[in-house]
Amino acid sequence: MLLSIPAVRSLFTPGFFGVSDDTLVGWLYEMDRAVKIFQIPPRFVPDLSFGFGYPLFNFVYPLPFYIGELFRLTGLSLVDSAKIVFGLSIPFSMFFMYRFLKEFLNKELSLAGAVLYVYAPYRATEMFVRGAIGEIVAFVFIPLVAFSFIKLTKEKISKYWLGVAGLSVAALVLSHNIIAYMFFPLALVLLAARIILLVKDKKKAILGSLIGILLGLLISAYFWLPAIYESGLMKYGTVFNYADHFPTLKQLITPYFGYGASVPGPYDWMSFYMGIIGIAVVLAGGFLFVKNWKKYSKEEKVIALWAAMIFFGSIFMMNHRSAFLWKSVPLIPYFQFPWRFLTMIVFSTPLFLLAFTKTRYTKMIAFAVIVLSIAVNFGYFKPERFLGRGDEYYINRYIPYPDASQEYLTTSEEYLRLPKATEVRPSANYPRAYSDKNIIGKIEELNALDAIIRTDSMFNATLNYNKYAFPGWIAKIDGKQVEIVAGKPYGQISVSVPSGNHMVEIFYRETTFRKLLNYISLAGILAALWLLLTGRKINEK
Repeated sequence: MLLSIPAVRSLFTPGFFGVSDDTLVGWLYEMDRAVKIFQIPPRFVPDLSFGFGYPLFNFVYPLPFYIGELFRLTGLSLVDSAKIVFGLSIPFSMFFMYRFLKEFLNKELSLAGAVLYVYAPYRATEMFVRGAIGEIVAFVFIPLVAFSFIKLTKEKISKYWLGVAGLSVAALVLSHNIIAYMFFPLALVLLAARIILLVKDKKKAILGSLIGILLGLLISAYFWLPAIYESGLMKYGTVFNYADHFPTLKQLITPYFGYGASVPGPYDWMSFYMGIIGIAVVLAGGFLFVKNWKKYSKEEKVIALWAAMIFFGSIFMMNHRSAFLWKSVPLIPYFQFPWRFLTMIVFSTPLFLLAFTKTRYTKMIAFAVIVLSIAVNFGYFKPERFLGRGDEYYINRYIPYPDASQEYLTTSEEYLRLPKATEVRPSANYPRAYSDKNIIGKIEELNALDAIIRTDSMFNATLNYNKYAFPGWIAKIDGKQVEIVAGKPYGQISVSVPSGNHMVEIFYRETTFRKLLNYISLAGILAALWLLLTGRKINEK
């Protein structure tokens, strides 16, 4: 906790600071709105796109916003709740990296590696330049996943570590799906290498590993399965082309720290610097690995080669020469920014401290890494300016309902892929419901999503309900469910209403498919908790 203070000290200044992804405050507001109308788990938020709503948390990593909402429900502001999520990521990621490193390092070098993991310049960029809350939280669970995989490849299956593996895998998926997709293949390489080279009872290790991974996928299935399956209902598109965001090798080693954006070419205002201490650890560690290779155990060699694979593989993936892989490997273009592999650089760099275990000066080296990592890099852990912005600023900027501010009108919701039926993005606020004929008598808005509409008409008519048509919406006329179609031009909910007096109910609920997945995920959580509790009791005995 004490070693975390230099990294989080700026978060104690009142108000929020300028970051690239400050939409996170608006999205936390929408999470709060969904939770308070008892939409569990939150998926469709009510206010985005001029009140047409959006299936935001059907596609966007929800865990950081769940954590933020816990603090929001205690009465804290949106800004303070988000800053607490930022702040907690530092000591927790340091702690889990320490526990992971302790599997093959002494406690001094493990602590040094944990500090190096936190005080990498890219961690400061994520927090105070980008404000990438999902990636910030993912840093907590990357070492925990690796730690649990090592534990699962010990000689006997531990119920406790099956539970930890399941929860950590799920937490990484729910923290940031792109980082999870990036890291899991690398984690599976470690798992396979340990099973093939180190484990005697391979069948038992394979079984335990599969159970842990499957449990994690089941716990998070309520999120990732609908996100994949229903992604086909949305238009494909991204405002970022990965080809514009390959950093140069010079940018990785140049001690520059900036608060701007990533732009095409080598003239970025954002820093991709790996940090002088991290670079020194990799160079010295790599030299010692080669020099003392025969002195390392087979287990240590596996970790060393794995660290080198991650580090140099990530550098390659950030270089424009890897463009052929970006074009051919499925889903990699969704990464958007090749420099996202800096996350893997930050994770793998502390593993090179393993090379120093064969020296006589491990305590001295550990002390130097701790002191220099903090002394050299803590100055990056502050915003460019303390703007002191509160909740109202972000609600005004990103929430266009019931009224859209002029600032919102000039801000593009660039991350939101529109439903396929949407021909035109809404550009103004509209009534909750309208019709092609004057059939609406009264609208009773039950909450931010649901409503009861009384109609009276001599003719058949079309009732338009200004929320995006998306699986989960249900319409009933006089208690009988009727078909919903996507209307033009916005892809809004449209219902055919017969002549006469009718009561039209329109509301959002989980689909049968999603309900099933919710129950599966809940069962997975309960199973993981049971494994943790019963496994802990066995360990204590």
